[in-house]
Amino acid sequence: MIGLGRPRSSFASQVFDSFTAERKITLCLSSSSGVVSFGRGSVMMKNPYETEILKSLTFTPLVANPSSHEGFFINVNTIKINGKKVSLDTPSVAVTQLSSVVPYTTMRSSIYSKFERAYLKAAMSNNMTRVPSVEPFGVCFGSEAKVPVPVIDLVLQSEMVKWRIYGRNSMVKVSDEVMCLGLLDGGENMRDSIVIGGYQLEDVLLQFDFDSSMVGFSSSLLMRQTSCSDFKSGSMYGESV
Repeated sequence: MIGLGRPRSSFASQVFDSFTAERKITLCLSSSSGVVSFGRGSVMMKNPYETEILKSLTFTPLVANPSSHEGFFINVNTIKINGKKVSLDTPSVAVTQLSSVVPYTTMRSSIYSKFERAYLKAAMSNNMTRVPSVEPFGVCFGSEAKVPVPVIDLVLQSEMVKWRIYGRNSMVKVSDEVMCLGLLDGGENMRDSIVIGGYQLEDVLLQFDFDSSMVGFSSSLLMRQTSCSDFKSGSMYGESV
C-alpha cells in the first residue's frame, strides 16, 4: 500500500510524527472510491453500521518479514475451501503480504497448484461449469447458471480466526457469460508465499494498529448491504489530518 507502510519515511509515519495521533490507520477500498483515516478517530459512513462494523473486526498480528521492511504482513496457517482444509506440503503458509498495488491475490506455485485442485473439486460439487480461461486468470466458469461459489477461508493464528473470501471477492466477471477466479499463480519464485491483492481487499474494512502490531479486518461489507463507497470521502476524526 503506497505511502501507508511502516518505514519512517512513509506518509503514515510522517503523519504520526507530526501530530499526537494514536498510531492507527483505518482503510476501506472499493472499486469506485474509498476512505482512509489516521489516529483514534473513525471514518464516517452514510448509514448506521459503522460502530457495529468497527466492534466486529477480527484481529491478527502484523508480523515482520525478514526479506522486506516495507508493507504489511500476516501469517496464514492454512487454507480451507467450503470448510475443507487444503492439503499443503508446508505445515504453515507463513508470511503473507497485504497489497492494494497487486490487483489480484497471488500464490506461490507450490501452494496455488493444490489450492486450484481443491477449488475445482468444490466448484464441481457446486455444479459450476468450467470454461476456457481468460488471461490473466487460470480458472474460469460459466456465469449463466446462478450456483453458489465456494467460500475460501484463510485460517490465521487459530482455527477460530479466519479471513473469509466470498464470491464477490473471489470471482471476477469478465463477460455476461464468463466469470474467473481472481486468485492467480504467482510462480515458484515469489518472495512471499501469498500476496492478498486489491480485489480481495475491496469492501473490507481494515484497521492497522501500529502500537499493538495488529490488523483488524471485517467480513465483506456487501454482506451487510453496504460498501466502502458508502463512506463519506475525506472524513477523518480525532487526532487526524
